[in-house]
Amino acid sequence: MKEYRKLQRRTVLRGLGGAVVGLPLLDCMLNDHGTAFAQSVTPLPKRYAIVFAGQALGGDDYAHDEQKVNGQNLTQAGHYIVPPQSGAGYTLTTPLRPLAMLQNDFSLVSGMRIPYDVNSAAPASVPPGGAFRDFHGGGASPLLSGMRSLSSEFTARGPTSDQVIATLNQGKTNLSSLVLRAQPTFYLTGYDFSGRHRMSYRGDGDPIEAQDSPQTAYQSIFGNFMPKSDSGAALFDFQQRSRRSVLDLITQKRAGVLGMVGAADRVRLQRHFDEIRALETRISQMPPMASGQCMKPADPGADPAVGGDNAGAGSDVIATNTGYSGEHERAQIMADLIHMAFVCDLTRAATLQITTFQAHMNVHPITGNLDSPIKLDRPFLADLHEVGHNGDAQFRGQLPVSLCLQWHISHYAYLLDKLRSTPEGAGNVLDNSAIVFMPEAGHGRHLNTPTDTTPKTHSVEDMILLVGGRAGGLKPGRHIPTSGAHPGQCLLSAMQAAGFSGDSFGEVSGHLPELFM
Repeated sequence: MKEYRKLQRRTVLRGLGGAVVGLPLLDCMLNDHGTAFAQSVTPLPKRYAIVFAGQALGGDDYAHDEQKVNGQNLTQAGHYIVPPQSGAGYTLTTPLRPLAMLQNDFSLVSGMRIPYDVNSAAPASVPPGGAFRDFHGGGASPLLSGMRSLSSEFTARGPTSDQVIATLNQGKTNLSSLVLRAQPTFYLTGYDFSGRHRMSYRGDGDPIEAQDSPQTAYQSIFGNFMPKSDSGAALFDFQQRSRRSVLDLITQKRAGVLGMVGAADRVRLQRHFDEIRALETRISQMPPMASGQCMKPADPGADPAVGGDNAGAGSDVIATNTGYSGEHERAQIMADLIHMAFVCDLTRAATLQITTFQAHMNVHPITGNLDSPIKLDRPFLADLHEVGHNGDAQFRGQLPVSLCLQWHISHYAYLLDKLRSTPEGAGNVLDNSAIVFMPEAGHGRHLNTPTDTTPKTHSVEDMILLVGGRAGGLKPGRHIPTSGAHPGQCLLSAMQAAGFSGDSFGEVSGHLPELFM
């Protein structure tokens, strides 16, 4: 019986002109436990990411089942993100509709809150891991870092969860982390971001600036694949070689490796090479991944144009303004880059801030084609922040907020689906990941004036997080209600799933064992 060779997981084929082709994960690269053969037997990498939405879960002064749609007041359940059932098999609510085919790949954790002092707004009264009583900035630090806020400034007073994971993997990858943002400008005349655009911190008041240009992010992640010489001859040589099929440049190496492996791996390799050939004919697009191979994605091209400030927030003027910069396309490209960076093990930690804290992005361009259970006469005419504050006279309350949330979640679903569709070991990349979706706020008592019990967007009560993937024993597919757990406890659980061995996150301790049961 023929003895086939074992290959290392990072085996590549090098051919003429410096052509390099990575191989998919093959049986001969793995032992019986699904771990990779390398210099030593090591487990497959665990990835961690945060996808952030700069919005709350409901509208000011509207209950979870109340809304105004097409100018008519309606009472209809099923639009608030939290379903009535717990456990598996719960009914998908309006914001969760993009995740319909992924319901068994994520869990919804609800009923969380950030503590605060109801009787005092003084900094000295803020409890550990608590919020300063001035929204929006007063809730940022405990949400991002588990450390109490002492002012209304948009900052974190400790390392954020992505940077904890980045430190854990220091030296194991080319990039410590990816910090990306789809919203490039604030859109509110007379104001700037003032920290609202930051969500990744190395430590107290030490932010990592996000990259908001898809093109620049692409170059920073995959730019080392490009030739470094500026001479015209070198550029011409590179262009000529790039027009040739990379498979033609590695012909001998390709034939050799096919003869070294078993029948099942030959089928995988031939499929892999066939897919590369097909992708070469679609170089103008970001190539889909069907076999788990690591390769340089196609250049995404020029960034979408950056829009100007909104002239106003209400429905009388918002529709005619330009407060939108192609955030939908930007977010999708950045999700593509995170996916490929994870597949290639260029990094194991990432953040994607789709919209910023207190986001004033014009939602008119994104709400016309959302999956609404109720027919809409027209898209919403308000910016994202003002949707929660009832900025459109015809669309107010729960459904408009939920449809904006649905748009954010559609990008989370896009990333989860790409990871799930990429084979790795005995499963897929999502199986080795913990991917968190994080809205900015909940829906409950106003943080500034908690004696007002009517639900408000400026609230750190009734908060949710979504946790996707199966890294570290996560068991997704359920709605997990809590009785006031801190969001940091959910993040700590996801961090532990990604390899963190600590039992606290900032000033928050204790994890959520239900995520693993």
